[in-house]
Amino acid sequence: MTANRFVAPNAFDDQPVVRPRHRTALGLGLALALLCGGCQRVENPPVSLQLAISPGEGADQVSRSNIKRLATQIANEYMRNHPEVLLHLRILPEAELVESVRSRARLGAGPDLLISRVGPVDILEREGYLQAVDITPQQIDPLRIKFLDDFRDGKEYEALPFLLQPTVACYDRRRLPKPPATLNDLMTKAAEGVKVGLPLQMFELLWTASAFDADQPLLRLFRTRVKAESDWRGLSPADRARVEEWLGWLYRANIEPNVLFVESADELVDRLEKGQLDWISCNSTAIERIKRKLGSHLGVSVLPSGSEGRPARPMARLQLISFGRDSTPYQRRVATSFALFVLNDFSQSNLIGKAFGNMPVNQNVMVPVKDSPALAAMQASLEHSAVPTFNTGVGLRHYSIPLRQLIKQAVYGEQSPKAVAAAMEALAKRTFLDDLSRGVHAHSKPAGKP
Repeated sequence: MTANRFVAPNAFDDQPVVRPRHRTALGLGLALALLCGGCQRVENPPVSLQLAISPGEGADQVSRSNIKRLATQIANEYMRNHPEVLLHLRILPEAELVESVRSRARLGAGPDLLISRVGPVDILEREGYLQAVDITPQQIDPLRIKFLDDFRDGKEYEALPFLLQPTVACYDRRRLPKPPATLNDLMTKAAEGVKVGLPLQMFELLWTASAFDADQPLLRLFRTRVKAESDWRGLSPADRARVEEWLGWLYRANIEPNVLFVESADELVDRLEKGQLDWISCNSTAIERIKRKLGSHLGVSVLPSGSEGRPARPMARLQLISFGRDSTPYQRRVATSFALFVLNDFSQSNLIGKAFGNMPVNQNVMVPVKDSPALAAMQASLEHSAVPTFNTGVGLRHYSIPLRQLIKQAVYGEQSPKAVAAAMEALAKRTFLDDLSRGVHAHSKPAGKP
């Protein structure tokens, strides 16, 4: 095989060709002839791996392009070192990811590797479409991967952390030369005419709850995996009071004419670009997109702290690497090898420059915070961020639609903080008991899994 390797054809098509796992000798020969073209003959056919990638829900075109470019580079680097491997990349919107994996896996053609945020992986793992992988301490320990133990199941890993996407504040320096340090400062600036944008999504809005110490009670309330013998635990009286205080603050914030609550984090970015807002909370993957519009006028900082100076605790997004159930033993070994490659120091260092807004999980990699105020803000945000795992945080995404409706009732004063807090507790209890009755608890697998 020549040294000039490539990502397989149809790598980024919306509907790539699905290649069955088991081919006839003639079909395999034809497929290799088409794939290799003018390549030199090899004694053994290459092993083919299917890699599905989802940049995340609502990811804008800039973020999608960055992920494509990074994935292509890493895939080609790996194939140059491993000429016996052929990687097929497929980019999917998060909204289509779960059903795509389900439908392909039912045909025995599910992806060998999956890169996506925690929510879809949690669903697919619990439904039995993914499989844990065995990696030795000698292989994984030198990489010093953050949050690795949160995905450990005995000696195996249900998934591997891949990259982090912190939440920061993005603002227009022309309207706000200095970012507000506290939540009270932010509201003062709004009263002075600065247009402030906040999302109605619980996952993206939780950082404001941290100013009232209401974030941790809500994360515990909406845990997604429970032990079979667990009893329901609602909010304690003290926690309920904190949640109600936060909900009351949301209503008071919305009364301020210059504070605007919008449906999604993407809408906040769009309004900042158009000059309709001056300050927003934003995910780090949006920074490059906003910078193309605002240029040097874009400011990036950590989110405002609470009144007592406690740092904000936003939810960071976490991308995972997980493994499909349909791989052959050899494909599984190669998939594991590729996963370790994308987690090594070289590949993780490339994250910072090639896909700005993504932060490495490999703690051997030094983030050049002195070279970029935005990187410094992202690093500082991560030091206090809550990171979703199968047990924590991801529940806020699973129940995002009903939670958004409850948040709206608090923001627009349709229900009292006490009534909204009670409704949140009832929603959490209902989903808890439903999951318990179905046996959906930690490390459970469906009875019908092949």
